[in-house]
Amino acid sequence: MARLDEQDFDEKRLSRHQRRKQGELFAYIILMVFLLLVAGGIGTGVYFLRGYLKGQAIEQEAAQAEASAAMEESAPVIETPEEASEPQEYTEEDLFKEITDTVLGEMSIEDKVAGLFIVTPEQLTGVETAVKAGSGTQDALSNYAVGGILYAPKNIKSTDQIKEMLDETTSMSKYPIFTILSEQSASNDAVKETLTLTPEEEITDSVSAHSAGLFVGSQLFKYSFNFAIAPSVEVTEDGQLGQEPSQVKENAAAYALGLKESGITSCGAVFPGRADTASGMAAIDVSKDDLVLSQYESFKEGITSGSMGAIMVTNASFPQVAGDNTPASLSSVMIGEELRGTLGFEGVVITAPLNEGAITEYYTSAEAAVAAINAGADMICVPENFDESYQGLLEAVQSGSISEERINESLRRIYRIKYADRIDQISASN
Repeated sequence: MARLDEQDFDEKRLSRHQRRKQGELFAYIILMVFLLLVAGGIGTGVYFLRGYLKGQAIEQEAAQAEASAAMEESAPVIETPEEASEPQEYTEEDLFKEITDTVLGEMSIEDKVAGLFIVTPEQLTGVETAVKAGSGTQDALSNYAVGGILYAPKNIKSTDQIKEMLDETTSMSKYPIFTILSEQSASNDAVKETLTLTPEEEITDSVSAHSAGLFVGSQLFKYSFNFAIAPSVEVTEDGQLGQEPSQVKENAAAYALGLKESGITSCGAVFPGRADTASGMAAIDVSKDDLVLSQYESFKEGITSGSMGAIMVTNASFPQVAGDNTPASLSSVMIGEELRGTLGFEGVVITAPLNEGAITEYYTSAEAAVAAINAGADMICVPENFDESYQGLLEAVQSGSISEERINESLRRIYRIKYADRIDQISASN
């Protein structure tokens, strides 16, 4: 009985032990399940939290980018300053080109053609003797914007009268105009006495020649002249500037320089030599070699120094040089090949007065004007009939037989002189 009781006790104790083990296992399982649930919840929470935070970060970055873009759009653009470049320097040639291109671009073809003519005040206005500039001069200059007016002794009555006349004429002209005292006027006793153009000392060398040019130039400038057909470049026994080419060369250049320094454009006269052309043809039978050693030599210094802004070409012919009796003023050989080519002259070429017999006996006024420009002359001096001469040249340009660029070429040379003082003023101010 006691043994049974012990057995029962053991069985009960085993049963309780098993139940305790089962309870512990169940509790362990529950704990594990709980821990797994907690871990899963934490992992899920972390996952969603990371996703949430990442989303917030993305939204924040997007907002910042949008704000930055808006700020960039609204903010003023500040460009990095470029390195300051040195101011462009304009040469005299640049300034001259700018001025002439502007002037020529605004000129009518009629004004361009008229600008190549030098006429007397009587040819311009139609009066018998012009001694003042009034409404007739104003009307005439409005119709014909001539490049220059040549005044003779009959136009000069007193210093006050001639100055007033020239000042009024200059103010009436559309464009700068040459006011010219002819060489003949300069040697006229009445003009010399009225304008006091006789230097005190005789010309014996380049120093006295320069002084003479300064004196005459200052007197002319005082009375509003700006152009003189002087000096007379002659190699003769009684020549004003000497008897030998070397002497004439130096004196002519010095005299021309004196004129230029006084504000007067010097026009050396006449190339290549003087002859009696007033009454008819004058053919000079001289070779080029002889001309080179005498007349060419006497012009050389005035050309190379630049003191002569213009040269007048004679109406005489030189058949041994040109090959025919064409007057030098109308000859492309004498102007183009000799004066411009051999001597290298780049200034203004002016014909001798085309109302001389050497021209009028063989050419109409229109023919002579067209021939002069075709030969390379820049200005036509005192044609026999100004209106016919002007119309003939204008028609040649309008028909295309003479190009407008050819006219512009001459005007550029002319305006290089007329605008020289303005270019100097601009250059000095820069």
